[in-house]
Amino acid sequence: MNHKEIVMSIDITIINYNVSDKLKDCLESFKKVDLSSDFGIRVIDNSTLETGKFNLSEFFPDVNYFQLNSNLGFAKANNIGAKQSDSEFLCFLNPDTIVTEDFFTPIINYIKQDPLAGACAPMLLYEDNSYQTSSGFRMGFWFEFLEATSLIGLQRKIEKWKLNKLQKSFQPIKQGWLSGACMVMKRSVFEKVGGFTEDYFLNYEDIDLCKKIEDAGYNNYYFPAYKCIHLDHKSFDKNYELLVFSRYQSRLKYAKFHYNSFVAFTVRIMHIAGLFLRIILVNFLYTKLERKSRLSGYFKALKLYFGLQN
Repeated sequence: MNHKEIVMSIDITIINYNVSDKLKDCLESFKKVDLSSDFGIRVIDNSTLETGKFNLSEFFPDVNYFQLNSNLGFAKANNIGAKQSDSEFLCFLNPDTIVTEDFFTPIINYIKQDPLAGACAPMLLYEDNSYQTSSGFRMGFWFEFLEATSLIGLQRKIEKWKLNKLQKSFQPIKQGWLSGACMVMKRSVFEKVGGFTEDYFLNYEDIDLCKKIEDAGYNNYYFPAYKCIHLDHKSFDKNYELLVFSRYQSRLKYAKFHYNSFVAFTVRIMHIAGLFLRIILVNFLYTKLERKSRLSGYFKALKLYFGLQN
């Protein structure tokens, strides 16, 4: 199929949080790629530091810019961006991404042909073009066990081997979850499931959205033939305490929303054991500054899981 035969409308929402330099690089990358799609870009600025903000209109006059008064979190900011759009298709894109090819058009063409297509995403790569884990099987007891015991790394290596073999395949792969760093879907599907769940401030909002999409009868697709660069976690600026704690905090919320009481309780116990394991191993796995930051995050998470912290 000639991708340029079909022209469609897609709104791309980018949430900026104190990474104006990366955002500039992301927006510049669109100028270097021949995009067949009729698209618009909307930046929702969550930045709390003056250095994270900049006058977009001066550099990118065609970009719609909306400054929030405070940091409302990734989920709520994306919902705000979606509500300001009236396009048929939506794309949620991180500011620390670099668009190197037109993956929008072929993915949307596929969505148009498959009425059960939910969230869709290209393969994410690191800056050196190496594989990045950005999709996986549905969250549940098995996934939580692998995560708690740190065996998830082995599972991801197996997934990496499988997906790398399929890089030349233009057929999508059904997955349980996709990374919110780059996600494309029909507006009607997004609205039908209620958009991102705003209870999540950071992390797991993309996994939660994919679960809601599957529960509504749609499929989430991963396209290994199409690529996008993702620098990953640039918004944290080495704040591993926030990174670690927010993940554990969001896991509790996901369990509350999607597991029965027995599974949620069991998962909590597994993660408490996993946190103790990580506290022991952190001395051997990370350097001094990162070790200290991660340890703080692990102890905060333990307090949360024992009900000693909100």
